[in-house]
Amino acid sequence: MPTIIFSLELIASLLGVMYIVLIARKNSLGWLAGILSCAIFAVRCFESDLSSQGTIQVLNVLMGVWGWVQWRKQVIPVKSYPKLSSIFLAVLPVIYVGSILCFPLLSWTTRLDQIALIYSLVATVLTVRMIQQNWMLWLVVNGITAITAFSNELYFYASLSVIYFGVSLYGMYQWRK
Repeated sequence: MPTIIFSLELIASLLGVMYIVLIARKNSLGWLAGILSCAIFAVRCFESDLSSQGTIQVLNVLMGVWGWVQWRKQVIPVKSYPKLSSIFLAVLPVIYVGSILCFPLLSWTTRLDQIALIYSLVATVLTVRMIQQNWMLWLVVNGITAITAFSNELYFYASLSVIYFGVSLYGMYQWRK
């Protein structure tokens, strides 16, 4: 069974990298690769009791369908709203502290997992709408995911998140051209 799990995670990882590279190049086929990748990882996350990460993956499948439809309908020009980066970075510690006050019994990884969920949803909406600042949010999400996956001994998934972080830097560069 571990060989099957490893093979599925490898396929999902390759599809995930393909997704980011194609989206960075503004190619709508990236959405299809992302849908398949997220579907595989959703199952893996739920099996590992990472319910927020699993929820992110399921929602990303649905958002991927929306992205695919939107990008196939029309050519959407890349837009930039530089203040969004500052706003999202400033809100990050506020959300974390707020979660401590509202839910004091949650572990720190659960808190980060929930922040990744929120930021992932916002980042996907920005990606579908071709708003350049989506890449900054993906950097945050991929960093958080790497930390939470590593702390839950999902080393393959943590490594993948680090790779996604690097490929997101590529996307940020591509969309600034």
